[in-house]
Amino acid sequence: MGQVVRPTYRAFIVHAKADDALARALQRGLEDILVPWALIGRDTPQGPVPKTLRPLFRLLAPAPAVMPERTVPERTAPAADAPAVAGEPPAAPIPAAGESPAAAETPAPPASPTESSTDSPAPETVAAAPPDAPILLAPAAPVLSDEAVAALVEARHLIVLCSPDAATSEVVDEAVRRFKSLGRGDRVVAVLAGGDPEASERTLCPPALARRLRPDGSVGDEPEEPVAPVVIDARSGRTPPSEVVMRIAATLLGLGVDEFRGPAERAVRNRRRLRGWLGAAAAILLVVGGGVAVVRFALPAHPPLFDAVLGGATEATLASLTAAERLGLPPAAAIAIAEPAGAMLHDLAMAGGDDPRLRLRRAAILLAFAQHRETLGLADGGRARVAAVETLLDPLSGERLDDLELVRTLVGLRLAVATTRLAHGETDRALASARAALAGAERLAALDPSSPDRQRDLSRAATAMGDVLVARAALDDALRHYRAALAVRDKLAALDPASASARRDLSVAHERIGDVAAARGALDDALKSYRAGLSLRLAAVDPAAGAGWQRSLSILYNKIGDAQMAQGAVEDALGSYRAGLALQLAVVDRADAQARRDLSVSYERIGDVLKAQRAYDDALAAYRASLAIRERLAAGDPPLRRWPRDLPVSQERIGDVLMAKGAAEEALAAYRTSLAARVRIATEAPSPAAQRDVAVAQSKIGDALAAKGQGAEALASYRAALAVSQQLALLDPTNVQWQWELAVLHWRLASAGDEPAERYRAVVVTLRDLAARRKLSPEQSRWLPLAERELAKARGR
Repeated sequence: MGQVVRPTYRAFIVHAKADDALARALQRGLEDILVPWALIGRDTPQGPVPKTLRPLFRLLAPAPAVMPERTVPERTAPAADAPAVAGEPPAAPIPAAGESPAAAETPAPPASPTESSTDSPAPETVAAAPPDAPILLAPAAPVLSDEAVAALVEARHLIVLCSPDAATSEVVDEAVRRFKSLGRGDRVVAVLAGGDPEASERTLCPPALARRLRPDGSVGDEPEEPVAPVVIDARSGRTPPSEVVMRIAATLLGLGVDEFRGPAERAVRNRRRLRGWLGAAAAILLVVGGGVAVVRFALPAHPPLFDAVLGGATEATLASLTAAERLGLPPAAAIAIAEPAGAMLHDLAMAGGDDPRLRLRRAAILLAFAQHRETLGLADGGRARVAAVETLLDPLSGERLDDLELVRTLVGLRLAVATTRLAHGETDRALASARAALAGAERLAALDPSSPDRQRDLSRAATAMGDVLVARAALDDALRHYRAALAVRDKLAALDPASASARRDLSVAHERIGDVAAARGALDDALKSYRAGLSLRLAAVDPAAGAGWQRSLSILYNKIGDAQMAQGAVEDALGSYRAGLALQLAVVDRADAQARRDLSVSYERIGDVLKAQRAYDDALAAYRASLAIRERLAAGDPPLRRWPRDLPVSQERIGDVLMAKGAAEEALAAYRTSLAARVRIATEAPSPAAQRDVAVAQSKIGDALAAKGQGAEALASYRAALAVSQQLALLDPTNVQWQWELAVLHWRLASAGDEPAERYRAVVVTLRDLAARRKLSPEQSRWLPLAERELAKARGR
């Protein structure tokens, strides 16, 4: 089965004001549906059955007014010798970034960087009409907002509530016309919502639904037979609301009504039993609370036993939560249970006083529940807990603990803190924890060099140090620590060749060394290390390792694909990415936000390859599959605040493919959605990287506007991008990427006639500087002589 389109919205609902009550009821009914577990993942023409029909987009059309008769001129292509719009220079062909300069006689700027509240669409230039032409009144504002257009592009189905008011609504008609023009006429559901029960359904439908579209996207005269693939008559109670919801839900899932009805009704009964189980669990918690009171007074005098009881209670609580999440417990409910449970266990550990063993236990409890929040995609509350863990551990770091097992526990907690801090981008704090862990691991290993456990802890600490140093761009130091870890793990694997865990550890060491080689651009060395790691990991198959093993293997396949893609081995890269995707799909249903996010990355990588192969429809399908996962993560309950950059990246990639397909208007909507997110991120968490993302989004909007012929608006977007890029270039003149992007923007403006002499001079100065520092790639170097030629022509005018 090929790649399946999974857009952001499962459905776009459009209706007139008179049908608002029914539309709201349908939306609530569809959003409240929990798809039965027996159906989730089943392959259908719509792709694998999801867990939920969310999110939906609903558009309320304004109060109906009679649609005036409109004269629509035939769309004709402009004559080849048609003059350019007054005040704008003729456009020059724009070669791709990798195109040879000889391919374009008149050079234009290199391609925009590949790596955005939505701006109102810019007004279009209107040519003067001949005296005998009919007078057409231009609308004061677009019929659909940019947000609505973007949602239509990202919707799998269209649900139209048909009634006398809807039939005369320009907004409803335009939404239907746009959706059908995207080639999705087979995904329309018509709900007859009002009017005479005996009236023909066509009298309730807007023109775009009742009639076929012409090839140019306008509404023709030929009737559509039938008006929609699925028509549901809800007039005068002919179909009960619950049945309407059931039929629409089955259609959105790609299932037959009867096929969906039976499992859905069983799921309702199961949820009732689950509510009863939760009530029983609440009663059990009351009993446990009484037991906690007993433990609080009976065990603190016996620290080892008290510690064991607390450790077992923590593991049992989190294991129960994980099991409940896999059975469909919503994240909000999981948090509602986990928060008081964690607080109760921590307070109980406080009863043990300041005994080092129980101090470490309190830290372990805090860290375990912080990591639980991380698996749900909630990084905000976890930071406070990690800081509290550090407060508990710091006084112990300077002590010479007599119990070496406590030292080992301390090392493990320090490593977990380092990993969590690094995931949050806090490299300074991560480095401090990693160093403390390494010092403790070295001490333990020196006291007993023959202990495999202590040697393994030493290799883990060295790996953690390398990870932090890579994040800080200290590649030489990172490689030294990775090689130290590799040496230790090589010895451990030789001591126990049958150990699957030893082979997995050795695989990770090779993978990390490959990461350093890839960061240095040594792709052959990177592939050699990655493949060594892959062979070891495949030989260490351990079903007991579960989802974690499969995810780690899929990530390694992605890294191999990245290196192959950078070498130009596109087909090989596609095979690697698909191998990783297959592994992730096997565990995607687990209640782990990180696993779902990893799945979205695999779809994105596949989309990159397909785009490079010019398989634009397949690339668009892959990107939309990635975006759908990220939208569900962001729209979770409670909302997931990690990975904020993922959504705009997906929107931009979708926009890039739409541009390549010639759909500039849809691409513009995607770019503007991306810009809104970029601006919000840059406002909430200012950083040079966030500002650079804003500049990229503005530049892409400029490209789309230029493709639509809106030259003045394109110039405005390029200038906005240039202003940000100039600030970044001044902030770090050594950043080659920022300098190149600044030159690209100057070139785009110059080619559009905006101060060409001054801008080409800026391009030449920048490229000469980069060339002198040997920072230009072979392809980039070819643009310098072209820039010099354009500068000479501009000065000669």
